[in-house]
Amino acid sequence: MLSQELQVLRALYEGGPCLPFEVAVRVRKFPEEIGHTLQILIVSGLIRSDRFGGSLLGNELLSITPIGIRLLQCFDTAERQISTNIGKCATSSREFTEEWVAELLHKLGDIAAACGDTENAVRYYQGALKILRHFNNSFTL
Repeated sequence: MLSQELQVLRALYEGGPCLPFEVAVRVRKFPEEIGHTLQILIVSGLIRSDRFGGSLLGNELLSITPIGIRLLQCFDTAERQISTNIGKCATSSREFTEEWVAELLHKLGDIAAACGDTENAVRYYQGALKILRHFNNSFTL
């Protein structure tokens, strides 16, 4: 799930390095619910896993990488732009709003695909395609 990946990145960025179970607490999930997400982020190079001597709570310290920080900053910038553009879209024509939403969904699909989340990428791309088809049909009627 793309949103869970973003939550993990944000938790490590804002809270600093921690054990995997602490990440789970920060994102309000059980450790077994985020294990797969952590592996995806590690393999993608967005977070780093460093082993240490260990404790009763684990022997793995997770931290966000510079690439993970950059990706999170891109999402934050996009969120700010979306918030700004929502007001603009509310006063714009219906056609512009549909075009803008389709473009946004396509960009989210690109980001999901870059994160290795093909399931959500396909869902975003299909949503964009559906909106564009509806948008084009409204002009031909």
